[in-house]
Amino acid sequence: MALQILPNPMHLALVALMALALGACSSTSESGREGSGGEGSGEHGGGGEGGESGEGGEETAVQLDPTQTFWMTRKGVRLDLRYDAATQSFRGSATNITGATIPRVRVEVHLSNGVELGPTTTTDLAPGQAVDVTLPATGQTFAQWGAHAESDGPALEAPFSPSLGPWAVVQGVDLGIEHPDHRMSAWYTHQGGVWTPNLSLDPAPQHQPTGAATWTGEWAGYYGSDPTIATGAASVTVTLGSGATEAALALEDVPTLGTLRWDAMPVGGGRFSGSTQANSQTYDAVGQFGGANQAGVVGHATGSDFRSVFYGEKP
Repeated sequence: MALQILPNPMHLALVALMALALGACSSTSESGREGSGGEGSGEHGGGGEGGESGEGGEETAVQLDPTQTFWMTRKGVRLDLRYDAATQSFRGSATNITGATIPRVRVEVHLSNGVELGPTTTTDLAPGQAVDVTLPATGQTFAQWGAHAESDGPALEAPFSPSLGPWAVVQGVDLGIEHPDHRMSAWYTHQGGVWTPNLSLDPAPQHQPTGAATWTGEWAGYYGSDPTIATGAASVTVTLGSGATEAALALEDVPTLGTLRWDAMPVGGGRFSGSTQANSQTYDAVGQFGGANQAGVVGHATGSDFRSVFYGEKP
């Protein structure tokens, strides 16, 4: 009778563990530095919103032509990146727009030919600090590309959903709105209990409205001690007078205040500012036009009991 050797259960368990380990090593090898950055495999999100992928990692479904610019904020890091055909490289900057240091900031670019560029050298960004970004793409042929800035910055839950696309909530700050195509934004930094409003665009001649129109959109903000964000309709009406361009701002359905109005604010370089009174309180507003043909407007309105951002589009 032939001798039958039965398998040892301990040997089978060891073989199974070794197979799992080899599979994990193979997966890590395929993802390369992507795996070391704590980022998962594959793209996430849609409509330019991106999504979480692993600890500190972000992917985005945004796909751009080689002539387009990537401009988007994730976890408090605003990435401004474009392809330079002359040097065959991606160049731009990454900026911390929050009031706190953001650790482990790095940038990657994904090409439509399947090649991944980066990540760049990991660095910590102080509040307001910007670093130059350069990723060589020598010899690469591609039709589209996408990018993302990874970091250990704040991934705050979006406090509201903008009613107009592609306007989006600024990710990583408590309150902010941005438009990636217009490359314009309004947001607040919070440091030492102080809320500071910011605008991304500086006044410039190309931002100045050239015709009378009304930009319509929305405002979002906080009133008093209520932690719930409120929203309402917003409008900015531009009139052209004799030698003067003026803007009138209206924010509707502000809690306890009704409609806040700022009338006849002078516009220069596309920027306007002014104050209004309601319930014995002063409210300051600053706005900025931008985008192709001044298609968009963005700004902030602030008082001792109110902080908000507003945005709109020209018909």
